[in-house]
Amino acid sequence: MYKPLKLTKKWFVFYIVILLSLPSVLPCFGEVNTIYGDQMVFPTDSPLDVQYIYNLTKSLSYVIFKAYNESNGDIAKGRAYGSKGEHMALDILYENLTKLGLYTYKEKVVNTEEYPKLTEQLEVLDYGLKVNGKKIDCYISPVFYKNKENNFDYNFTYNYTNLKVISQPLFPNVYKIKNLISKKQPFVIIVKNRNFYSNYRLVKLFPFIENFDIQYLIIRKLQAGIPLLQSWRWNNYLDYCKGVLLYDFNKDTHDMNYLVGNNHIPFININGSDGKYILDNIDDVTVDFKLKQQYNTSVVSYNVIGQLNGTDPSKTIILNGFYDSWWCQGTADSAIGMSIVLAIAKYFKENNITPKYNIKFIGFSGEENGGCAGAFSYESVHHDENIPYVLDLNQLGFDQGEPKLTLDIFGNNRNFLNEIYKVAEKTDYENRVDSSKGLKKVFLKEGGPSNAQAFAKGRTDCNTAVFIKVTSWKYHHRDGVNHKEGDVLKYFDPIDVAVTGELILNITKYLTLDNILDFN
Repeated sequence: MYKPLKLTKKWFVFYIVILLSLPSVLPCFGEVNTIYGDQMVFPTDSPLDVQYIYNLTKSLSYVIFKAYNESNGDIAKGRAYGSKGEHMALDILYENLTKLGLYTYKEKVVNTEEYPKLTEQLEVLDYGLKVNGKKIDCYISPVFYKNKENNFDYNFTYNYTNLKVISQPLFPNVYKIKNLISKKQPFVIIVKNRNFYSNYRLVKLFPFIENFDIQYLIIRKLQAGIPLLQSWRWNNYLDYCKGVLLYDFNKDTHDMNYLVGNNHIPFININGSDGKYILDNIDDVTVDFKLKQQYNTSVVSYNVIGQLNGTDPSKTIILNGFYDSWWCQGTADSAIGMSIVLAIAKYFKENNITPKYNIKFIGFSGEENGGCAGAFSYESVHHDENIPYVLDLNQLGFDQGEPKLTLDIFGNNRNFLNEIYKVAEKTDYENRVDSSKGLKKVFLKEGGPSNAQAFAKGRTDCNTAVFIKVTSWKYHHRDGVNHKEGDVLKYFDPIDVAVTGELILNITKYLTLDNILDFN
């Protein structure tokens, strides 16, 4: 999840300067080998039940195969906000939390005075792409600007045939534009999607760039600048330019949420192989595509909560994950994190542990394409609840090969972050997880790029921690090959899952059993 990026004049100038001066900073990743086969080997010395985590992760991941009938015309939206896939995942979690013996209930996401648009979203009702008459795997982002092409209405169907494909430089000059539109033949632009790709060779030379601020807040914005500039530039010529083809740096996957909320024209995400084919045959290629979108003001979605009562109910500690996803298996983002939450609940119940304060094990909905709707709804509705800590599990427990990623712990309170980081270090994550580069703490006043931000923003006395592998993940929000590539189950790393789960369990026990409550 990330906030939409607005193309201000300041950022526009910044993009131009950087992109012109550093044209080769971000070369493409190599391909990723399959890391695991069909058989998983689970560690037996973990305090958490890793087999349980895997089984639950698999159930949530495979919702995309079970909730939809694509041969009958269904759009397989995974566990997308408000979709029937998300509702299926909700039932899976409710059943499992109930079996653990927790007081379990569902809570509907509602609009509040603070957040009046939590149940609204721009939805895709139908979409498709053909190249030379052949259907191509893709995702088409809905258009978030009202313009003359959509009759100044979000509810619109874009439907075009026989479009030429144009490969343009980053800044097409007036002559080139006039030459294109003089032909009076509608076209689409093709651009490389650089979303979340990083040069790990460059990182080895300059390790300081492998951190959240540079990778996520600077490089990501620079990467976003390329298609945004095209969208902004061609918005003035919608009679001719009908969309932007974004081909992925991965061979078999396409992105799904790139630049949500910023595109003036349809962004058509395709995989790297199809992008290469189009570029190699650009003079002989024509494109047809359809996008039917609708603004929904009444999305139906629920948070699911399992409560373990403590000896003193005056305070509530939240251990949460999110169970929605983009249109993919959503294994690491975040079926694994959600399953670890339940595994920790299972540990407390099986060991007859009664915490000092109530613990709520929560699956929030709408973290991805709902903008953390579930968390903001919960925080706003429960202002009377004293919540000293929120432990938020995001994308965790996967092995992508190279480059290795760090496990980051984001905290909104420096003293609190330093204290729990001491507990985390005792797990020896760096030496036990070969597939990761290590452990790192990051202070972010806003609480981190996840559900914790709802509590960090809404409560001055709430200490939040987000556990996340965030930068340079090649398959972030990606799908492909009939939902079998991208963020999928085969990258589940049982060792990483076991050690990460143990680390978060130890912090949970530290906060709930040792009664250390003041970090200010």
